Amino acid sequence: PLVGIVSRLTWQKGFDLVVDQLHNLLQDDVQIVLLGTGDPSFEQSFAWFGQAYPEKLSANITFDVKLAQEIYAACDMFLMPSKTEPCGLSQLISMRYATVPIVHRVGGLRDTVEPFDGKYGTGFTFESFDAYDMLDAVYRATYCYYQERHNWNKLMKNTMVQDVSWKKSALKYINMYNEIV
Repeated sequence: PLVGIVSRLTWQKGFDLVVDQLHNLLQDDVQIVLLGTGDPSFEQSFAWFGQAYPEKLSANITFDVKLAQEIYAACDMFLMPSKTEPCGLSQLISMRYATVPIVHRVGGLRDTVEPFDGKYGTGFTFESFDAYDMLDAVYRATYCYYQERHNWNKLMKNTMVQDVSWKKSALKYINMYNEIV
């Protein structure tokens, strides 16, 4: 599977976890395409891994809206290990393309990505902000991709039909206000 990353490369976005486990992740049967700029140490790390594993990692240290859309559309999985994430749009964009998110279950990511249980859910999650837990989530996703293809297809459909519209959110607020009154 192709794993996409489109983000600012900062510690708030969890890239210390990714860099910590990138060597291990690249030993698995996956490829990664990364697009982003940010902290120079993360930029340098990803550039180094891209040179060390050219057949496994494409590190695009730049800002490119067109390439971002192509990554969302082309990938099988989207890695978003944010330490904090008040809302998050990237996981929502990826799901529109049936690109399965792998996220740290925090903030808006907790609100929008339900852990996949074989029937219900929209992605793979990890609870603690820990590099090994993140790696485990990626391994669970790749296992489903390779070994449970019928479940993977169901998961892709789940991501595309999820209602994240303002209409749904507004209805929740109206119901909450009615309960208070």
